[in-house]
Amino acid sequence: MTDTELTQMADEMAIRCLLDEYCLRLEVNAFDEWLDLFTPDTEYNVFRRTLRGREELSTMLSLAPHGVHIPGATRIELNGDSAEVLQNYFFVPATDNKWNAGWYRRIVVRTQHGWKIAKTWVKIGRIGELAEEGSQGKLSFPVTFN
Repeated sequence: MTDTELTQMADEMAIRCLLDEYCLRLEVNAFDEWLDLFTPDTEYNVFRRTLRGREELSTMLSLAPHGVHIPGATRIELNGDSAEVLQNYFFVPATDNKWNAGWYRRIVVRTQHGWKIAKTWVKIGRIGELAEEGSQGKLSFPVTFN
């Protein structure tokens, strides 16, 4: 295996870890730790709205419903110190029965602090309702293991 191939594998692994942290930090960590995954000038496009910078992102998404984020298949197209990423997801809410599923399209960039999310587009493909029996035992967030 060449050095170039090893570097590419390491970059892909680091990006996959970033995407895993995206979901887990929303569920298990403090919200500010989730914000650390983004560049300071990040753009986040959701619900026909563009949020610019971590402050706008925090203002809107800190109010979003909590739940379990299940990341799906991921395609990473590396281009030096940036990459375009496509990933599907499924979200199960903690407080009501309205799940949604769709795709994240992201631009991630290499920074001095590792890979960070520079741009995000959320495409919600489907919204549905869980069966009433599926809503038993609501979760509380952040999740703790005590």
